[in-house]
Order: sequence, then structure tokens, then C-alpha cells
Amino acid sequence: MKLKALLLPVMSLFMVACGPKLNSDAFIKSTDAYALKINKNTDLKQTLTRGALTDASGFKDIGTFTYQEKFSQDEHALFQIKNSEKTDQTLTENYYFKADKLVLITSTSPSGNTKKLYIKNGKVISRVNIGKIQEKILINKAKLFKKQFKSAH
Repeated sequence: MKLKALLLPVMSLFMVACGPKLNSDAFIKSTDAYALKINKNTDLKQTLTRGALTDASGFKDIGTFTYQEKFSQDEHALFQIKNSEKTDQTLTENYYFKADKLVLITSTSPSGNTKKLYIKNGKVISRVNIGKIQEKILINKAKLFKKQFKSAH
């Protein structure tokens, strides 16, 4: 009887500990496949904006940026925003959306470490090579970019 009483909580803990990870692994795989599909999709409509990056006061040019949106032909569904900033380094960020929700953010820099945030229902499921502060910055940028897209389309 004592063995059953001990075994039940241990098995329950094991099931809870393993359950979400299996689910998040499947989400990560499907999200990576989705991002690859969006990157290869030539049927999506695209806009491209280029400009100068300035310092905080807005007077001195410190680099350039390229901003690209990929969206449906009817202009209602946003799929990807790619933001590249060139200063003394080049930073490239990709924001992927599915069913009007942010699902993935990738960020690459000259250091070679690709940073990734996997997001499901507004919550970060997994992060790769990224800290909490940068996570918050990237999510806020995604919200801003999406808001700009919605107001323009």
C-alpha cells in the first residue's frame, strides 16, 4: 500500500514534467517549418523600405535600415517582417506571424549566434541564446511593427 501511495505522486510528477516539453518540441518543429515555408513563398506580396538610422537626437546618421513586410495579396494577413539594421555591425531580425499572432522571432548578428523566441498564444514557449531583457525588447518591437502594418493596410 505504501508503495502505491509513493508511486502515484512520482508518476504524476513525471507525466507533468514530460508533457509540456513534448508539446513544445512539436510546436518548435512546426514553427521552424512554417518560417521556412514563408521564406520560400514567392506568392506573398512584399513591401521594402530603406532609410537612414540616426542617433537619439535625430541629427547624426549612424547607419541604414531595410524593412520588409510579407503579406497576403488582399493585404489583410501579415506573415513576416524582416528588419535589418547596419551600423558598425549588421543586425537582422525576422518576425513571423500566423493567423494574426506572433509565433517566432529570430535575430542574427555578426557574433554568429542566432537568437530565437518561440511564442504560442502570447507566451514564450522557448528561447535560444537570448536573455529576458532582449526578449522583452524584441516582443515590443514586434508589437510596434504589427501595429504599423495594421495602420498602413
